[in-house]
Amino acid sequence: IIGGGYTGISCALELAKKYNEEVILLEAGHLGWGSSARNAGFCCISPTKLSIKKMKNIYGIEETKKFYSNTIEGSHYTKELIENYDIDCDLIGDCNFEVAHHPSFFDSIKELAEIYSKEFHIETKIFSKDEFNDIGHGGNEQFGAFSYKPGFAINPLKFQLGLAQEAEKSGVQIFQKSPVIKIERLANKYKVITNQSSIIANKIVMATNGFYKDDLIPQLNNRILPVISNIIVTRPLTQSELDSHNYKTINPVLNFRNILFYYRLLDNNRFLFGTRGDLTGSNLSGNIMFSKMEKKMKKVFPNWSNVEIDFKWRGLVAVTTKFTPSIGKLEEDEIFYSFGYQANGVNTAPWAGKQLAELIALSNSKKLPISKLYLGLPKKFPFPSLRLLYLKLAFLYYGLIDK
Repeated sequence: IIGGGYTGISCALELAKKYNEEVILLEAGHLGWGSSARNAGFCCISPTKLSIKKMKNIYGIEETKKFYSNTIEGSHYTKELIENYDIDCDLIGDCNFEVAHHPSFFDSIKELAEIYSKEFHIETKIFSKDEFNDIGHGGNEQFGAFSYKPGFAINPLKFQLGLAQEAEKSGVQIFQKSPVIKIERLANKYKVITNQSSIIANKIVMATNGFYKDDLIPQLNNRILPVISNIIVTRPLTQSELDSHNYKTINPVLNFRNILFYYRLLDNNRFLFGTRGDLTGSNLSGNIMFSKMEKKMKKVFPNWSNVEIDFKWRGLVAVTTKFTPSIGKLEEDEIFYSFGYQANGVNTAPWAGKQLAELIALSNSKKLPISKLYLGLPKKFPFPSLRLLYLKLAFLYYGLIDK
């Protein structure tokens, strides 16, 4: 297994513990180096950038319903892992909130809540601005909200390390700081060459998500657009500062923007705030974006204008042309893959790892009984060298819509 994030470790754990497979897992950095530890810890839905209308048009109503059913399975599976292995990862909350950042978006909020409830049987509740102020928060960008269940938040690094510990207990051999340099086909086996050694494997799982570099497997090249997501965390807020915006909820909050803000109160009263990151990944562009994020947060919550930022970090979101996750097996090869969680890895990646394990160990037909929205590779990006330009244009377009 190549990649030591949620997908790889979940797959390794399932293969070793349930199917008694011999598993070696390779991580290019140290465990916790990638996005599985750099996210905000939100377990939310859904792992797609497609509208429900577009999903129905492309895949039909039944596959769309199945997609949401699988998505809810993903949330439950993440919590099951935490509970079954008693992972201490600061689990908090019992729902997610989506908030209208402008009065004109409240009708859209209500419409989505009703679709979730009526068509997909997801438990929802709608709140007016005043109702949400009573149980959630005030501020300059709160004009009503809805909640859905299941939903919660975790410390993402603690969850990842807890899973890795269980995987090792089950016999998985984990090698850190072992980037894969090359993969060679040897008859019915594969030679996986790292910076330190080589491994002969019967099967390979690619679980690198946004960190895949278009240099190992030709069939996977040019199918992923890595997008940076930035997070800042404040110093602990005082009770009077929280009261100034009536901030009470411990549940994760996302607003209804296309380029959304996501935020939550941590258990030590620090405030976590995230949004899209810079475009180039340089330290200079990152610091410029962190500064802009701080201004955005304090525009939403103006009474916190003097609150210092204590921590900041970045991670990679994997976007694809199909705008849904991709889980499957390469034809004519014993190479399996899962990637493209569209910024919903906490919900989707552990479940996807389990699906891969079942595909490897159980399926003679090499097909999974899950929604078609998850299956198969996305189309390659046309003129892949222009991916950064595509991203700039997308940010410009969605930024105008959000305004």
